[in-house]
Amino acid sequence: MPAIIGHDSNEETDVGEGVSRRDFFHCAACAATAVGATALPSTAWASAAAVALRGEESLHEFPYGAVKLTGTGRIKEHYDRIHAHYLALDNDRLLKVFRQNAGLPAPGPDMGGWYDADGFVPGLAFGQYVSGLARLAAATGDKAAHAKVAALVEGFGEAMVKAQNPYAGKNAQAQWAAYVMDKYVVGLVDAYQLSGVQRAKELLPVIIDKCMPYISPVSRDRVGKVDPPYDETYVLSENLFHVADITGDEKYRAMAVHYLLNKEWFDPLAAGQDVLPTKHAYSHTIALSSGAQAYLHLGDPKYREALVNAWKFMEPQRFASGGWGPEEQFVELHKGKLAATLKSSKAHFETPCGSFADMKLARYLIRLTGQPVYGDGLERTLYNTMLAARLPDSDGDYPYYSNYGPNADKLYYQKKWPCCSGTLVQGVADYVMGLYFHDDDALVVNMFATSEVTWDRPGGAVEVVQETSYPTTDATRLTVRKVGNGRFAMKLRVPAWAKGATLAVNGTSQAVTPGTLATISRTWKAGDTVDLVLPQTLRTLAIDDQNPDLAAVMRGPVMYVGLNPWDGLENHPIALPGALAPVPGQQQAYRAGVDGRDLVFVPYFSVDTERYNTYFKVA
Repeated sequence: MPAIIGHDSNEETDVGEGVSRRDFFHCAACAATAVGATALPSTAWASAAAVALRGEESLHEFPYGAVKLTGTGRIKEHYDRIHAHYLALDNDRLLKVFRQNAGLPAPGPDMGGWYDADGFVPGLAFGQYVSGLARLAAATGDKAAHAKVAALVEGFGEAMVKAQNPYAGKNAQAQWAAYVMDKYVVGLVDAYQLSGVQRAKELLPVIIDKCMPYISPVSRDRVGKVDPPYDETYVLSENLFHVADITGDEKYRAMAVHYLLNKEWFDPLAAGQDVLPTKHAYSHTIALSSGAQAYLHLGDPKYREALVNAWKFMEPQRFASGGWGPEEQFVELHKGKLAATLKSSKAHFETPCGSFADMKLARYLIRLTGQPVYGDGLERTLYNTMLAARLPDSDGDYPYYSNYGPNADKLYYQKKWPCCSGTLVQGVADYVMGLYFHDDDALVVNMFATSEVTWDRPGGAVEVVQETSYPTTDATRLTVRKVGNGRFAMKLRVPAWAKGATLAVNGTSQAVTPGTLATISRTWKAGDTVDLVLPQTLRTLAIDDQNPDLAAVMRGPVMYVGLNPWDGLENHPIALPGALAPVPGQQQAYRAGVDGRDLVFVPYFSVDTERYNTYFKVA
């Protein structure tokens, strides 16, 4: 019987009504010995009631494939580059560690870094690569990506069925059992739902049953990064709810409820208590996605309130990019504040992991509340973190931190194939999911990128095309291509920073208010146009309330940084934004004269290997 790290295996405490820890482990072990057996017996989860989906949404996401990025633009370029990168990863190389673990022939070079059997988390991101590829395939219709998903699932399933231990190395088993199982599960969920791989559905109960003996029987907060176990049982619930939907087996829904981190996280957040300080920022933000699914499946409003309050408490923790700091841990603002991190080595945001968690949270909050403030947050995080991450190389080097300290640069993580290699492909694949939402009667335009959306509704299919060079320029145009019965509203997010925004329908203007959804109610005809202009005036954004004169430069949703800084620049007061003047012939570059030198500001997402400063003393 494998040990449960961090727990006394002889302890007889209850994990459910009438179920001791020993009985729990016995059930789990028995289930794991039979390939293809169902998941843990329902009696092991007697305290977790399973109910039907009943949480209400204010807005709904479109399915993958309903929204397509078209034309050109920064988002489309990045989306296509990441698509190509992951499609080109070698299948044998990705599967090698699992085949070795099962005693199967294992051709191909080693992955290296975190991924191999002796790595920090062996096989850690495999499921995320499958998940991201399935999302890209469903969004674009790429048959090659669908085929790759099917091949990876087949190879993974062959190895996992034969292997006695589902974990490809000791660290995955001993320290990251729940974390890795969650990645296995999301890969199989998306392979089945988005790429139609039936084998993925068949493998779900097999993989879960094999993993469960290694996972704590109770949900617990993360111990920390110094003393193991590091594991994050509280991330499991989101995807276990999906498994219940796919399989129709209520024991997985009950298991999802069982692992919700209620006492330490959701209950105090719902009550308005800020429990963020000292929490591991990425994993606890990901856990909020489990809360969103708990609300949708259980209907308990406390989970919705917890998400709303968590976002509120995160806001003062954010750098200008939208990412929280410092590094991987939420801070006690009255003790630390963000400004202090610029003088330390912790002026970082964990990217793309943090970006992925934050963007998912924003999308859930848009769905649950319909409020445009979360669209503002999603846009800022997308442009300045995920979209701004350095592109990976061909041998496992990936971005991990975004650095906002003085004289910073974009570096790869020191180990190959880190966790951010998995969240990168999932997060980029989900760019299309944040562009449009809908309710029964309205199409909501949440973000601005050249794209098209198809809305299948009872009144007939609606198609809307968006054309824009935003955020390079301020304007976007929407054209109704198909109208159905023509009876629907269109709502456009007007960001809170967009002072002086204007909107025109077929050339006729109407007033709009920043920080709201501008609503157009009419009977539409094919060819109708909507023009939205969002003036992106340069402004500064202070790092925190206690340091109003230490600020970053913003233009619209985009953070600008000063290129090639010199020593001591961060201590030199600059009259920002007034000192900035456009660089002739360029739409996204500005210069300021500083002590007889030119300091050039560009969007952070356009920086590659140059050094930069993010924050400046404002004169």
